[in-house]
Amino acid sequence: NNATINAKPSKEAQPARQLYTTMAEASSSFKHAAAASSAMASGSSGSGGSAIQVVVRLRPMNDSEKKDGTLPVVTAKTAERSVTVIKGKGRKQLKSSYNFDNVFTAFSTQEEVFDATVKPVIIDVMRG
Repeated sequence: NNATINAKPSKEAQPARQLYTTMAEASSSFKHAAAASSAMASGSSGSGGSAIQVVVRLRPMNDSEKKDGTLPVVTAKTAERSVTVIKGKGRKQLKSSYNFDNVFTAFSTQEEVFDATVKPVIIDVMRG
């Protein structure tokens, strides 16, 4: 199950570095979130025995992005719980993958996200 987060390709007067800045920002965001996920997984889980989880949900492309031929810069794989950020073009592409506690794609439903993230917390709270 794959999904994308996108950066608009360069147009006439826009410098090419604008696309790379967007990709770099995406990569940096995922790098920090993945590091937080790893740190929380290896750290203590507190007195209640529960741990904080880092979850990523990618959004689908909007109509404007589809119309403009937007380039995908992020893909997600739910089974592997990973997100891959793609920087560069052609042979100069660099792919960086990050793992999270859970990954949802543009095809994930609200119910799937709720059932995997919020519902367990509510059940735990209700049990006391």
